[in-house]
Amino acid sequence: MYSVRVQGLPISRRLRRLALASFLVAAAGGCEFEWGGASFHLEDPSPPPVEADVEELAAEEVELPLPAGPLLWAVRSTGAGGEAVAMPVARLENGVPRSLDFPEPPPEGYRARFDSAFAVRGTEMALGAAGSRIGSLVFSGPPRTVDAGCPSVVPARALLPPGVALPVISFGLGAGTSAGDVLAPRTPVVDDRIRTFGPILTEQLLRQGGEGRPFLAQRADLVAVPWPGDNRPAMAATYLINDSVGADAPTGAATSLFFLARFGATGYVAEWSEMRTYSGSESREIFTWLAAVPGPNGRIDFAVRRDGPARLLVASTESDEGERGIDWTEGARCPALELLEIPAN
Repeated sequence: MYSVRVQGLPISRRLRRLALASFLVAAAGGCEFEWGGASFHLEDPSPPPVEADVEELAAEEVELPLPAGPLLWAVRSTGAGGEAVAMPVARLENGVPRSLDFPEPPPEGYRARFDSAFAVRGTEMALGAAGSRIGSLVFSGPPRTVDAGCPSVVPARALLPPGVALPVISFGLGAGTSAGDVLAPRTPVVDDRIRTFGPILTEQLLRQGGEGRPFLAQRADLVAVPWPGDNRPAMAATYLINDSVGADAPTGAATSLFFLARFGATGYVAEWSEMRTYSGSESREIFTWLAAVPGPNGRIDFAVRRDGPARLLVASTESDEGERGIDWTEGARCPALELLEIPAN
C-alpha cells in the first residue's frame, strides 16, 4: 500500500481532491507530479527490497578447494615389518615440491574432504629414499588428527624387496606419480677421495661466499650419498665456523656451509650449496642432508634446516639449468619431523 503526501494547497481543498489525486497517482505510475497547483509524492511504506543473492552468498560459506595432486608425503618408520606413519608436506607441481597451503584452522568439513581425496585406506604410492625408489607405501588405517591446524597423520605399511629395511625417514610420491623401477638402495661409505676433496671444496665455496676465515671451518656432518647410475658416490657435507649443531646461538659472527657435490672430471663439484653468515640467532640456518627421491622430472634431495632446536624440511630438485637452490621449505606451522614422532597408536 502506498501513502500520498500533498503540498501546495489549503487543507480544505486537499481533502476534496484527495480521492482524485490518489487515482491519478496510481494511474501515472510515477513517484512525483503536480496537478491543479498541488504537488503529489508517492511513498512506499514497505522496506527496501533485499538483495537475496548477496545475503545468500554472505551467509553461505564458499567451499575451499583442495590442492591439486599428487602430494609429497614424509614417511617415518615406526617399527619392524615396514610399519610407518605418513604425513603430506607438499604438492608436486611439474615434479617440483610446492606449498601445500593447508588452511589453519581448516574450515568445517575441509579435513574430511582432504582425507577422502588423498588418505583413503588402501591407497598405494611410490616410496623413495637414498635417491631411488625402494618400494611402495600402502595406507593401512584411518587418518589421525595430531594437530588441529595440520594435515592428518596416516598409518601405513611399506612394501619392500626382501632384505631391504625401511629407513627412519623416507618420502612417498602421491598416487599416480611415476618414480621408476624399484632398486635396492646402496649404502656407500665415506672413502679417501671424499675425505680429500671435502675440505678443498669447502674452502673454495667459503671464499666464493666472501668468508675470510675458511681455515676455521669445522666439519659438522659428512655422508656419502648414493647416485643411481653412478658408481662413484656423491657427498653431502656441513661445515661451521664459530657454531655447532644443536648448540645455543653463537655469541659472535658465525658461518654455516652445506653442499651436495658429485665427482666430475677433475674432482668434486657442488650441485647444491647453501651458505649463511650470521651473528647470534639472527638468520641462523644450519643444513644437513636427509634423503632423496626420484621425482617425475628429476631427483629431489631433502635436507633438514635447523635453527636451534627447530627442524624444518627443505628440498632442491635436479634440473638442466645448472646450479640448484632451495625449491621448497616446509611451513613452520606443521613440521613433519616433529609431528611424525608421535606414536601411531
